[in-house]
Amino acid sequence: PFGELDCSVAQAHIGLDMAGQAEKKQAKKAESFSQYYLFAIIGVNALYFICRVMLQWSSMGKWNLLGILLFSGVSSFTYNGIKASLEVGADFEMYLDLFLVNLATQFLVVFSDYGWLLYLVVPGYGIFKIGKLLADYVFTPTDSELAEQDPEYKKKMEKKQAKQERQKFKVMKH
Repeated sequence: PFGELDCSVAQAHIGLDMAGQAEKKQAKKAESFSQYYLFAIIGVNALYFICRVMLQWSSMGKWNLLGILLFSGVSSFTYNGIKASLEVGADFEMYLDLFLVNLATQFLVVFSDYGWLLYLVVPGYGIFKIGKLLADYVFTPTDSELAEQDPEYKKKMEKKQAKQERQKFKVMKH
């Protein structure tokens, strides 16, 4: 009896070790990937501050100064979201999209104020997704519309209608 107990305990211990190894692997992957994203932020910010803030300070207006806060806030938000998602193994695609748009905009703004136009991708994407949801809702046929187009349904309805058109009383002979 104790041999079976020892075996099940050993199997449970092995299962926990394997789960622990998977968690360690995931944590290591999260750490290495999050470092790449952090290096990207540091690189783009260094370029921005050297070229735009230090060398072209005269072109920095109040909107560009507010832009620094926007870039910093969005970078922090998306980086933390990506890092947290990597740690739990969740999908971080939306964070990554916004992260890349933010860094690309910051990079382009170093060279021209027209770089801010890239941020229009974000509300444009939102409008696209909402429009797609509305179009799917409006133009998706209902079950009854789908059934009407189904040949088997049409055949069944024709049979039902023919049955209704037949006489509904019996003729009895005397």
